[in-house]
Amino acid sequence: MAKKNLKDTWYNARNLAISHYYVEKGERRNKDRVVKEELTIEDDTAWERICPKWCLHKKASWMALVRYWLEDEDFKAKSMQNKANRGHGGTHNQGSKPFPVYEKDMVAANGGQEIHRLTVWQKAHEKKDHVGGAVTYYDKSDKKVENYKKAFKALHGADSDPLSEPVDETAVMIAGGGQPHGRPAILSAVHKPTISLPWIRHITSSSGMPMPPRPRRSTQSFDDARIEEAYEQVQVEFQQKMQEYEEAAMAFRRHESEQTKALFLAMRTGAQPPEYVDPPVVPPAPRLPTKQEFFAQFYDGTPVSALPYY
Repeated sequence: MAKKNLKDTWYNARNLAISHYYVEKGERRNKDRVVKEELTIEDDTAWERICPKWCLHKKASWMALVRYWLEDEDFKAKSMQNKANRGHGGTHNQGSKPFPVYEKDMVAANGGQEIHRLTVWQKAHEKKDHVGGAVTYYDKSDKKVENYKKAFKALHGADSDPLSEPVDETAVMIAGGGQPHGRPAILSAVHKPTISLPWIRHITSSSGMPMPPRPRRSTQSFDDARIEEAYEQVQVEFQQKMQEYEEAAMAFRRHESEQTKALFLAMRTGAQPPEYVDPPVVPPAPRLPTKQEFFAQFYDGTPVSALPYY
């Protein structure tokens, strides 16, 4: 959690600094616009001038952070991957509110009467700009909710009401086809699955209960259940490799920091400089292949693994 908070602080500091840069020029660029237009600054003098107050006496550290944003290849690769994961045109209308806060506010606006969590989730994914008066949703969220309703009725009977019963984890997993991006297609912010789609198939087949059909997609490669499961496994491998990479990178930075401190201490005290010790080896940063890349490799008959993607 502390590591994530630090990254969030860096992220906000960068966007806020860029926003202040444009204010100095007499142009308004809020944080959302900075992110959407992928604005940046190439002038080092400008970066120094907009150094935040909490870093005023540590400008060298601030400029090191700037160099990291502008030049570090790992940072750029992660940034591009995160951008691709977010998609285009937005993902929800919650703003900076966490889903539980958004849900609480929506219930309060409803006079304190409970609202089904799925209804809240769908409302959070409703676009504010209605085209031709019609309600539209981010990332086909309305279709995802309909898939959930169908899966729920298939599990509990045609007369069951999905929006009057607690959220069914099995229906969530079936409706979204498992966890195609490492998380459920719906309620991912508040729902952490305890079962997998293969396990659901196992228990439904062993009990003789028919499993609702998997949501179908437009091409045969997406329709193949085998490749979906294989891609889920690639995502698991990617997370493991990314954790190993981050741990190695942290060990490398810790080693360099300790060596630098020891060197400066020797210079200050006149002692013998410490013997240099080779830093820990940092493996290449892993990259999660896109589904298109993975499908091409899968159908080419090549062994499937996250490991070749760097």
